[in-house]
Amino acid sequence: MPRTKEYVREEVLEAATRVFWERGYEGTSVENLVTATGLHRRSMYGEFGDKDGLFLACIDHYVNTTAKHLMVTLQASPRGLKNIGAFFRDRVEYAASGISRGCLLVNTAIENTVVGPKASAKARGYLQLMEEEFYACLMAAKSHGHIPEHKDCRVLARYLTCFLEGLMVMGKDAPDRESLERVVQTALETVTI
Repeated sequence: MPRTKEYVREEVLEAATRVFWERGYEGTSVENLVTATGLHRRSMYGEFGDKDGLFLACIDHYVNTTAKHLMVTLQASPRGLKNIGAFFRDRVEYAASGISRGCLLVNTAIENTVVGPKASAKARGYLQLMEEEFYACLMAAKSHGHIPEHKDCRVLARYLTCFLEGLMVMGKDAPDRESLERVVQTALETVTI
């Protein structure tokens, strides 16, 4: 007779995601995961295969619970520079809050030689989706004359994605809000000049 699960998958993913987010992939041991999730090793391996499988599931969980929420700001109608400004103001609040662990996707991209090709590709894929959202906002802004005609929206979208990655890395050190706001303002001015 098969045993019934004594855990809720989403709760396990939430707990494991927090551990990976705080400690990084390499700094997280199976014991850390067992302790945080309350799962027995056998259950963890049965559900996720191994640490890599759990990490991949955590990336998906993070995207579905955190990253997609962030994209809503960029997807709000009508799209344009206001969306991008609101998005980055929200990121400044997070980074300046003192609880910032950066962005799990950015942290994963930074650890790309450690996390393995599947996790690295998955993180990069989601960051590419973010870039596409920036691009859509920029194209809308350009069509309304808010961005100079000579500006390449594809390059600007990549620039904003790189800027976001850097901002999230800076945010791990809990910099002051004012300096982050000035940096964001400069980045946004770069788009429109």
